[in-house]
Amino acid sequence: MSELLDAVGATGTAMEQAVATFMLHPETFGESIAAGYVNPLAGYVAGRGGVLGEASGGTVASVFAVFEPTALCAMWDEGVAVRGAAGAAQLYWDQTAGFGRKYLAGADGLDRIAALGEKVIAATPSAGLPLFAGWRAMPLADDAAARALQVMFVLRELRAAVHFNALCISGVTPIEAHMLNKGPQYAAMFGWPEPYADGADKRDEYAQIEQVTNRRMADLFAAALDPAEAAELARLSTAALESLKAAVPG
Repeated sequence: MSELLDAVGATGTAMEQAVATFMLHPETFGESIAAGYVNPLAGYVAGRGGVLGEASGGTVASVFAVFEPTALCAMWDEGVAVRGAAGAAQLYWDQTAGFGRKYLAGADGLDRIAALGEKVIAATPSAGLPLFAGWRAMPLADDAAARALQVMFVLRELRAAVHFNALCISGVTPIEAHMLNKGPQYAAMFGWPEPYADGADKRDEYAQIEQVTNRRMADLFAAALDPAEAAELARLSTAALESLKAAVPG
């Protein structure tokens, strides 16, 4: 089990960083502005949350979980006003594919990343995982680089949803989680105003959230992949991240 946990952790880290590179890159923001989103963060919120349909901002904020709700609601309302929820999601999906084609094409094993990742996606029950369920239903691109990054995107949403579920029943607040994870700059990026509760007395609880998340992800991987496949996905995902970082301009 320890080897599987290691593989799941490495895969999750690589995919989180690869997809975050796409989400936070100036080119992605520029494409969103060109598509009519004056505030590119509104394009991000509407794009990522668009698979939830024409929901209220409060509903979307509850699913995003770790964003300051009032700011998230405002960005959702601004974003869906541009081209609706479904239109925003489709644009974001196309942007994901385009980023993969441009910056991931030089990586090895992209077909295997997609194939192994799709096995996990198909085998995972979607109950309690709304963003994962929504993105799983989106059609994948046919070409390897675009498809691989889209599969990474869906798996990132899976791990995020599992993590949010663990967080929400833990007693650790979102702002405490941010402070225990990456600190005040990260908290500010998610819209939270100062002063920040540092959560120092909840370090053990936060560590347990990570353990619960990793154990559940290991269960999901074990239901779809054998140990060799899980190790392969970890290795290829880690290498793909390095290839992406080398290709993407700073």
